[in-house]
Amino acid sequence: MTDIFEKALLAPPDAIFGLQAAFQADPRKNKINLSIGVYKDCHLDTPILSVVKKVEGELLRSEKSKEYFPIDGDKNFLEHSGHLVFGPLWDKRIAAVQTVGGTGALRVGGEFLQQEGAEEIYLPHPTWPNHPSIFKRCRLKVVNYSYYDREKLQIDLSSLEHLKEGSFVLLHACCHNPTGADPSDAEWKKLSQLFLKKKLVPFFDFAYQGFGRGLEEDARAVRQFAEDGHEMLVAYSYAKNFGLYGERVGVLYAVTKNTERAHRAQSQFKAIIRANYSNPPRHGALIVKEILASPALKKEWERELEGMRGRINTLRELFVKKTGFTFLKDRYGMFSFCDLTESQVKRLMDEYAIYMTGDGRINIAGLNEDNLTYIAESIVSVKSEKS
Repeated sequence: MTDIFEKALLAPPDAIFGLQAAFQADPRKNKINLSIGVYKDCHLDTPILSVVKKVEGELLRSEKSKEYFPIDGDKNFLEHSGHLVFGPLWDKRIAAVQTVGGTGALRVGGEFLQQEGAEEIYLPHPTWPNHPSIFKRCRLKVVNYSYYDREKLQIDLSSLEHLKEGSFVLLHACCHNPTGADPSDAEWKKLSQLFLKKKLVPFFDFAYQGFGRGLEEDARAVRQFAEDGHEMLVAYSYAKNFGLYGERVGVLYAVTKNTERAHRAQSQFKAIIRANYSNPPRHGALIVKEILASPALKKEWERELEGMRGRINTLRELFVKKTGFTFLKDRYGMFSFCDLTESQVKRLMDEYAIYMTGDGRINIAGLNEDNLTYIAESIVSVKSEKS
């Protein structure tokens, strides 16, 4: 009998969750975690939104069954979600399936592209560390295109002009992870025209709607491309804007040219899901559906979301004042680069007990009035010294 486990290699730890484990094992009382991408309140807790707790309580009282959802998810949830993402553009040429978080949407979308003949996908450099792993598991070759110039500390998308015709390209819809640097509305319009000219196929990762400039503003890139007639994929997550991290609520959309293409795309998504996890989870999707379906509850959610966004924006402004890093002013969402080298990041962790990813990305939501000055002064100190 083959001893299958003897030859299994020890996989390297996940870059971000590995940092989380190191942080938890650190005995220092002054340790600060700016690495993992979850929202924190002023007490550095990740709260459950009050509107979520309200709806969840009602569901617990009224829900009578834990029966499977359909393979593609709850129809009403998908309908309300579609209106949130696409606004007036939502119609029957857009296929939608509920997924296991935004990560699940990326994986299903990647498998679909591979089965339909795609051989490679272009990812922005830098990007979320899990993106390459997801698409490699879909048997796609991962190729980078330049996104952010670390010398000039600004976006540079000129490399997209040199991609071969028909390439598949991942785009962050808003709140780019890890830089926080987003194209302007005018730049998105130009990109849309470039994609049409070169027949590039967009795959949007849309994980932070409402965390950037606002719900409508953050959807402009996706809606611009849809309005301009692109066929494309959109992976959507409710982890951040509803605080439903552990409930794994996501959606995969396919924007197509007509209803028939949408129907065929949805059938393939369902086939991929059935052979993978079979049915999506119920609880989080029911919460989202109830909130989006009720004008009063939706308003309550929007106010809470506005509060989270406002806190992040205020912290970023204070951080810029404390550090003098004016290049961070025009950034959106939880993340920002601090223009640090790997050795500087290591010093911050070893000497100052400040944890962040190796590329110098910090979670702005991990700041509060108790630690902001210490973090800012530590980073400035490390940057000013040779390391």
